Amino acid sequence: KLHSQTLPVKAWLAEKGVPIAWTDNCILCKKQETIEHVFLYCWDAVFFWDVLQRTLKKDLPLTPHGIRFLPVKGDDSVPLDMVMLLGLHSLWRCRMAVRHADVDVRPVHKYFA
Repeated sequence: KLHSQTLPVKAWLAEKGVPIAWTDNCILCKKQETIEHVFLYCWDAVFFWDVLQRTLKKDLPLTPHGIRFLPVKGDDSVPLDMVMLLGLHSLWRCRMAVRHADVDVRPVHKYFA
């Protein structure tokens, strides 16, 4: 769904005519919730990717193209495409837990572990 741009972020839902509560803005930073915002520009994502890159000592392709196609270089034994995929999944799980008022909401890095 990320690759085909059909992930149900608030902006996409509003565009399709699905009623959304209050606004199509991000719950965390009050900017429009688009795919790029959720995975790249929201402060939650920025913080997560910054810590992950510093931990791995690797630069990940954090662009709209990069999160869709995972174009990482395979120069060592670390599967960076899988690491990115786990990161994207963790960001989405955290976002959905917050949106649906899950009683067990955890920070992104806890979903990654």
